[in-house]
Amino acid sequence: MLAFAAVIFSPAPGALHGRTIRFPSVSRPTLAGCVKKTTPEPARSVLSSPRPARSSRRPWVPRCLRALAATAAALVLVLCPPDIIPAHASSVGERLKLSTPYPCEDVRSYYGGLEGLSGEVLMAKLGAVVSPHASLRYKDVWEALKILDAADADHPEASSEVIEIYSQRAVPKILAGKPDGWNREHLWPRSYGLTRRPSLTDLHNIRPADANVNSSRGNKYYGGCATTSKKCSRPANREAAPDTETDSERWAPPFQVRGDVARSLMYMAVSYGSGQKDAAPHLELSDSPSIQRRRMGLLSALIQWNELDPPSRSEQRRNDRVCSLYQHNRNPFVDHPEYANLVWRNTPSKIPSVMEKVVKGLGQ
Repeated sequence: MLAFAAVIFSPAPGALHGRTIRFPSVSRPTLAGCVKKTTPEPARSVLSSPRPARSSRRPWVPRCLRALAATAAALVLVLCPPDIIPAHASSVGERLKLSTPYPCEDVRSYYGGLEGLSGEVLMAKLGAVVSPHASLRYKDVWEALKILDAADADHPEASSEVIEIYSQRAVPKILAGKPDGWNREHLWPRSYGLTRRPSLTDLHNIRPADANVNSSRGNKYYGGCATTSKKCSRPANREAAPDTETDSERWAPPFQVRGDVARSLMYMAVSYGSGQKDAAPHLELSDSPSIQRRRMGLLSALIQWNELDPPSRSEQRRNDRVCSLYQHNRNPFVDHPEYANLVWRNTPSKIPSVMEKVVKGLGQ
């Protein structure tokens, strides 16, 4: 009984990061009828005949057990909420049927009040915007990647393949987790401070990658080969794209996704930086990477990649789907790549935001 009570009153850790869950209505069970009604027996004489044996059958017991089970189920819903909000769409088509949009789906209002800010002030404000979000279980990341990184982005559920981040090849979804298949690559490596959810399972930071290439990258920080490197391998791995490179410390992904990688790391530094209220490690971008200090890099290379490789339509669509289908937050550097220079360089950027592109397109 004690073990059963412990299960009921132990809430699931970190299923939701700063968001209120609305649960479906649950009928409240009643324990009425569980208590056996008794009537006082008349006084008996010591010399009277012995009382008849009571029946071993207790018809009220099944009713009581059913009521207790229903009560336990209701308590589990309240005290141990599921890891994914019931309002999550289980499919892209299903999400389109939901009438209530999430705040992150209105891009203009999502970043309201940030105009004119820069530096640490802008970083803190961005962190306050994007940090509250739903957190997935690690095992659920597999299915999310099959949608977010599907080879056929227009029909992600029907697509049988995903695109690997470092090889840019389309590989079968069914090879997920296989030694000769693909696995979940943390662009910001786990050893640099990703100790638990929500940072450990944040979809803005995880991409499909060839298992061998992922192992080859390890926890190297990002950047082109140093001029002092004794050995620079191009490609970085025989299974990687031809325009990748690596030395003993650095790793450079394909040109067409270098901006994607940069913006993912910028998001992580903002979402899980010094503004975190819990005891989780504070992430930071720097030109002096350090595992002990949770500093990932190279910041100067990432800022350059963000400029040279602006957000593509596929990257924007991925950002939209993380918002609408899973975490209900956005990567601000995909919507506003100009924020990168404003945060880390205190200077404006020449890269137009997504909204500026939309307005310009409407005017043509």
